[in-house]
Amino acid sequence: MVDLIQQRVLSAISASVELSPITILKAEAGMTPVPTIKSALASSHFNILISDGDWRTGGYLAGLQTLIDGELSWAKENRPKLVEAAQQSLKRLFPLLDSDAFTVPKDLTNTSSKEERTRFYHHEYQNKLLVGLAEFLINCVKQRNERHIIVIDRAAALSGSARNLIKLLVRLDDDGRLFRFVLIDYEQRLYFPDASEVHFGRYSSQELGPTFDPDLAPEKHRQIYEASGGNPLIAEALSKCAAAGLPVIGYLDPVAIVDLYLAGLDTGERHVLLKSYIESNCTTTDLIAQRNYAIFEQATADHLHEQLHQACLERYLAGKAPLVMLHALSIRDKHKRLELLAEPSQILQSIGLYDLWFGYFGELFADPALRTYGSGDASVNAAFINAAFVLYSLGCGRVSVPYLDEFYKTFPKSRYTPTVLYAQSMTYARYQQPVNLTLAEEYALRNLETIERDFREHEKYDYIKVFAENAYAYIKAKQQKYGEALAFCAEGLGKMLKAYGDERFKLHQSILIYNTSQVYELIDELSRAEKQLREAIAYDPYYGEYHNDLGNLLSKVAGREAEALEAYARAIELCPPYYEAHLNRAALRNRMGDTAGVLADLDRTLVIKPNEWRAHFEKGNVLMRQDRPKAALESYLAAAEINSKNADLQSNLGLAYSELGRASVSIAHYLRALELNPWHAPTHNNLAIEYFNEGRPDMSLNHATVAVEIGEDPDYLLTREHIEKSLQADLASRRDRASASSAKPV
Repeated sequence: MVDLIQQRVLSAISASVELSPITILKAEAGMTPVPTIKSALASSHFNILISDGDWRTGGYLAGLQTLIDGELSWAKENRPKLVEAAQQSLKRLFPLLDSDAFTVPKDLTNTSSKEERTRFYHHEYQNKLLVGLAEFLINCVKQRNERHIIVIDRAAALSGSARNLIKLLVRLDDDGRLFRFVLIDYEQRLYFPDASEVHFGRYSSQELGPTFDPDLAPEKHRQIYEASGGNPLIAEALSKCAAAGLPVIGYLDPVAIVDLYLAGLDTGERHVLLKSYIESNCTTTDLIAQRNYAIFEQATADHLHEQLHQACLERYLAGKAPLVMLHALSIRDKHKRLELLAEPSQILQSIGLYDLWFGYFGELFADPALRTYGSGDASVNAAFINAAFVLYSLGCGRVSVPYLDEFYKTFPKSRYTPTVLYAQSMTYARYQQPVNLTLAEEYALRNLETIERDFREHEKYDYIKVFAENAYAYIKAKQQKYGEALAFCAEGLGKMLKAYGDERFKLHQSILIYNTSQVYELIDELSRAEKQLREAIAYDPYYGEYHNDLGNLLSKVAGREAEALEAYARAIELCPPYYEAHLNRAALRNRMGDTAGVLADLDRTLVIKPNEWRAHFEKGNVLMRQDRPKAALESYLAAAEINSKNADLQSNLGLAYSELGRASVSIAHYLRALELNPWHAPTHNNLAIEYFNEGRPDMSLNHATVAVEIGEDPDYLLTREHIEKSLQADLASRRDRASASSAKPV
């Protein structure tokens, strides 16, 4: 069937794969391009992997899971050190994965029970995990000396995580030869920057010949072909309808003909067809089965989906299959759909795959009937509250705040009420910009009152209250009432130890200790801050963020730079690719004069997060100190593409342009810096120099004077003195010339 169409697309696919790492093949739904692609690529020197990209049936990394499983299996057997190096990404992306190569235990965020988990991953965490996974795959492929072409069918249904992983594999493939992707798009909406696009076209009548019933007359073949529009899915269904005695005539839509065919089946036959289709994860390429599913009685289909969802979830939890969510998502009863999605949503949330989670949960969150569904104590209510928690930490308080208020009004006696009020207090104290500490305190106090009134007899009363007091302690610290904040933290830890010992709710105990450290650091009691932070690390030794904070703390103490470097190294070891620790270590190395180390850390930061403007900015600063203004300018411009509203950056852009002899551009950036910060002393000083060199001494002196008045750098005074002396000399010279011109000869 594919011989003729191969001739139309073979050269296009082959050429595209050679030229571009990503080829998008646009095809009409119902076409069958995979055999054609396999034939087109058969002579290539790549390994060809065929996969399905629909995340609902293949898990959150569907389309790439076959590659991942293959490389992981090989590495476990042959290169366990590669698994060990990437373990912090692998074990967190795949929580049920186990390997003898794993050498670092999980942190408390990963090991705490549902009731004890009080810490969420930052929204950037997913990118770090994917960078670690991409680097693992690249290292495996390099070790095996392989090249892959990955053909992904139904690629429009790739998860956001899988799409980002494809982009990372392309970006991190230094020599550009390890991976090629052919993405089949039936929905005409798939987009990747710089991807090549090939259009598949339609089959000819001869190519569709094998799909027709051989007993049908040639005229029937012609009618079926015209009605199908060259689409094999439609042609095959119409051929079956015609064989059953239904007329395939031009004025009846193909779907109508299929409906008439279904009308001729009894209920039992249709139920068997329905069951078979659902059990295939709704992937059967049979238009009759698809249409039967679409119009079948809803409750029956929902019941079958529910049974299969439970079986799929059990297989996932047993580590035997990916997280298949098709069946839960296909339930047409929205209340039942929400109930079945509660547990998978928690799984995605615990990994940190927020884009995928909100890809379907956003619709549920917007449904008024679902927002108030449940008893107030049910798992569906917890799913919504968890969503609100993450939303407010993402800066979406305008979305989460109304929901939390609505929940509190609807279910004032819910067991989740303290969690809701806690979230509100933290929204206003921390995540809303600008913060509103007055309102934050109102919610915190209301929470404490509610706990005393309604939760006094609760088995977790002490934990619930201490959790609420923790929020209040944060607010007190923001109000600069540090003594009260410290008291809440210390008393809370004492209550927890007395009520539960040092094992239960261990994660929250470590957080209390950590918060105490943060307060001590705010009041510059660094030795106490260090003691508390080290105690938090003792509770949760494999939580890399604590080690990063220890590095930040020690870097403030003269003579302890080596210890700070050790802490940063430990943080990097314990976390998925951790750009913040590299950025922080670069700052310390900069102070220590380790230029090579600074550049190494900044370059690593930009591998992990190319749009981290601070890394571009600091790299520009290093290059300026190396007297490389042209290279520095490139880094500054890259930073400005991401964040142009930083006075330091605009000032340094001005300096780089000045060094390159482009005075007018330099002055423009200096002026932009002063728009952003009128009291930016270095800019006033540099602008004074630029104006002086331009022959504009009066303006030069004005800026030099401002620099001296607001800055403490002695160089500013030297700049002003130089300008003043020059002006005085110029004035004296003009006086001398005026005196000479007025003298009369004897």
